[in-house]
Amino acid sequence: MSHKGEVFSESFTQKENLVTGIEARTKIAFIAVALLINLLSPTIYTPMGIAFFCLATLLTIKIPPKLLLLRIAMPLVMAVVVLVTQIFFYGKTPLFTISFWEWHLIGYEDGLAHGLLIMFRVVGGVSLILLLSLSTPTNKLFLAASWFRVPKIFIELTLLVYRYIFVLTADVATIKNAQKVRLGYHNWHQSMQSLGMLGGSLILRAYDRAGRV
Repeated sequence: MSHKGEVFSESFTQKENLVTGIEARTKIAFIAVALLINLLSPTIYTPMGIAFFCLATLLTIKIPPKLLLLRIAMPLVMAVVVLVTQIFFYGKTPLFTISFWEWHLIGYEDGLAHGLLIMFRVVGGVSLILLLSLSTPTNKLFLAASWFRVPKIFIELTLLVYRYIFVLTADVATIKNAQKVRLGYHNWHQSMQSLGMLGGSLILRAYDRAGRV
């Protein structure tokens, strides 16, 4: 299975190891407490420690590094964007200045510290969610949620969302394969046009399916 396919796969949660053997309710309680500590931490060291622990644990149970990178890539990009905005728009103590002709962009020391804290909180939180999702089958998570008295309507909605993630993923694969057969990606211009058509078709299919459901 390719790493792109493994992004939504539960194959790793079915393997027997020390982490997957822990009861789902215990893991959820641990993750909830750790998330709270991660969010309330006044320094970057606690989120860094949480992220290191989670990622090291996932690597220990043989989760491929490329899969971890795929799952953490988008939150990490968003965290870096937040870091950059904090450096230039938060704080009062100048750290450096970037000049563009008559424009002067000032980076702030306290903005850098605040941005790093937010970034590592994001990385720590995502790492905790990865630890839970890559070591616990979805059915056990839903059973644990029921035990924690989560309203049934939320569980049912989550089940529907989870189910249709795979349906939409299959639709994307079907449409893209059909486009490839028709040489829809043989150059950059055609690729952009095909991606636009793919997105439009996917939205229409999702809207139509939602109406039927």
